[in-house]
Amino acid sequence: MAAASRRTKFWVWGIVVALFAGAAWFAISTLRASFQPLGVITDPFPTETQRPDGSDAPRGPVNFLVFGEAAGEHQTLSVFHLADGRRRVDIVNFPRDFTAVTDIQDIAGTVGEVEAFTGARMEHVMRWDLEFLTQLETAPGAAAAVLTDPTALSADDVWQSVLQETLKVQDAGQLKTLASTLTSYVDADAQLDTGRITDLAKSLRHVSPDNVTSCVLPEDLTDQQQRTLRRYFATGVPRQCAELF
Repeated sequence: MAAASRRTKFWVWGIVVALFAGAAWFAISTLRASFQPLGVITDPFPTETQRPDGSDAPRGPVNFLVFGEAAGEHQTLSVFHLADGRRRVDIVNFPRDFTAVTDIQDIAGTVGEVEAFTGARMEHVMRWDLEFLTQLETAPGAAAAVLTDPTALSADDVWQSVLQETLKVQDAGQLKTLASTLTSYVDADAQLDTGRITDLAKSLRHVSPDNVTSCVLPEDLTDQQQRTLRRYFATGVPRQCAELF
């Protein structure tokens, strides 16, 4: 990805496997010897004084802002919300033309817009090249859609495809192959280093597939719906983002 400066960083695919399959300990122990270079997104965050506070609790909530890029443009935008207590992961997907986000090509600006809208701090940023779907055996239709008409693919489709693939991963050989294949498709903020990934993965070891849910925000949220969304990020109520609207 040309927009990201390339540094040698250690990446563990286990964080994604952990997010979806709850296989943190297995993934980390398997992949520690399979570190791969990760592209680092330059200056992905807005000025600190303009950002909401995050949680200092050891198992407090953590948010990833995840961009999906196809044909050189960002096509999907999602928040991966690791809930307070780390027993649940919610994927909150923004519609492509979401009014609160005016230019998702501007990563730092988009982080600021999302933080202002949700009232929640985005601790990490990831950017995926959606061509990675061509490497997923379970999603040939989705892969074809990305390559021919990226705008036809919704965020739900993208991460559902990842979910289906990672839930299949059961042994060390499969994990290593997946890590080696997909590493080149992802960039992240520099703070998402090996130690951080390991700590997050360990804290997610009790997440089961049933506790991974997904939702899509309405294109034009009412003021009441926005207050509901902000309360969800602040308090964890309701328990699942699918119950928001």
